[in-house]
Amino acid sequence: MLDKRSPTLTLEPNPNYWNKARMPKATFVFDNVISKAEALEEVAKGGKVDIVTELSPAEAMAMKKSTHASVVESKSKTVLAGVLNRNAPNSKWNDLELRQALNMAVDRDAVVREGAMGYGTVIASMIMPGHFGHDASLEPYAYKPTAAGKALAAGGVTRINVVAGAGYKGVVQALTKSMAKAGVEVVADYSGTPKGDNWDMWLVEHFDWSPEYPYGVVFREFFGKDGGFRKMPEDAGFDALSRKLLAETDKAALEKLTAQMNRYVHEQANVVFLYAPSKLYAVSNRVDFVPYKTWMLELAETTVKTQTTVKK
Repeated sequence: MLDKRSPTLTLEPNPNYWNKARMPKATFVFDNVISKAEALEEVAKGGKVDIVTELSPAEAMAMKKSTHASVVESKSKTVLAGVLNRNAPNSKWNDLELRQALNMAVDRDAVVREGAMGYGTVIASMIMPGHFGHDASLEPYAYKPTAAGKALAAGGVTRINVVAGAGYKGVVQALTKSMAKAGVEVVADYSGTPKGDNWDMWLVEHFDWSPEYPYGVVFREFFGKDGGFRKMPEDAGFDALSRKLLAETDKAALEKLTAQMNRYVHEQANVVFLYAPSKLYAVSNRVDFVPYKTWMLELAETTVKTQTTVKK
């Protein structure tokens, strides 16, 4: 997060940088004052701003109309999942069959297509394809609204309360459509954070900034004893795998254990697995911007075509 005590933050090339072949050439000015709406307007018209981060899908679609800028999409290591309220008194979601049925009530392709305007990748569990611990043989829950509806109705589930941030309205609307075909009504709460026990599913987006340790950054946050998003009783199977991961030092063995953990949480359906949201950037035609899949803004590979100062 930028230091808000100053209206701008300037990053200048270090003339003493050790790697002369990759010597920085551009100065980057981070603007702490301009609003996002103003920044998007500037980059779209070819004004003083060159890079705007964290675009919503709607903002990205609007930016595509610009002749002065383009949208850069990064298939970054993020995950959007529906955390289930398993700690509520007499929670139905402690029933494995109901959790699996709820996952089968979601048309993930439609959620990405309609809710994220195509800016996302359907995933089977918590790891993006091509990354450490990914198992290509693990497939997402198939959309089976009839079978899911029967199982949910038998368990007394005909309505669920979903908590999400306002930016996920499109996603919730897409979920509502797909779940309606399973006979489940969705009641939306756009306050962003659950309060009390009167909720069923909480949409949480989280990122993996680690190169080769998604357990510590992602899995633990959702399912570990000290996880920030954990809303479930302790899971003995998950904890046993965690101990093995923490004790393992061999990289190949660690990756196998990570894949095993990814499959375990998928089979346990401890959350509703949705998709990996793409990270979106508005970039002026003056700049060649290369995003990093670690989600965080990195400018190491970014170059400037026609000027020496880039404003964000």
